Amino acid sequence: MISPIFKISILLFVVQLQIFEVSGFDKRQTGNATFYNSHFWGVKTTSGEKYNPYLFTAAHRYFPLGSWVEVTFPKTNKSTIVRINDRGPYRKGAIIDISMAAAKEIGLVSFGVSKVSIRMIPEIEIADSLRSAWLKRDSLNASIHPFQMKKVFKKKKKRSRKKSRAK
Repeated sequence: MISPIFKISILLFVVQLQIFEVSGFDKRQTGNATFYNSHFWGVKTTSGEKYNPYLFTAAHRYFPLGSWVEVTFPKTNKSTIVRINDRGPYRKGAIIDISMAAAKEIGLVSFGVSKVSIRMIPEIEIADSLRSAWLKRDSLNASIHPFQMKKVFKKKKKRSRKKSRAK
């Protein structure tokens, strides 16, 4: 006999497949975009990588990790291609968080939060040469910066000293 919890989990899994895969989940979205600040440098992302502001990466709530997305900023008519490696954004109304390098490339830094359109690039359109060119762009951009790895410092707890009793 199959337990009710197992039946519900299978049902939810099938529904999720139907929403995202079978029905052709909307690969184009328009909404506000933000960018990661450099104080997240070195913090682990959902995919396990450490965030580097000089790589062309992004955070999206639903797109699969490792997928490539074209981000277009209509105010400057510039676009860039980023790789999804994190979940987010958690800011209300935002659809994507992009790295500092990608935000500088499309001119989003001076606006802070602004409306963009994003399009998920299907695997069929991505050739191995394109994928290697995008990864090479990331590594070249990251190697330009003199500080390869920045340590994330956590606040130390203050230790209280016990006062000695002198009699």
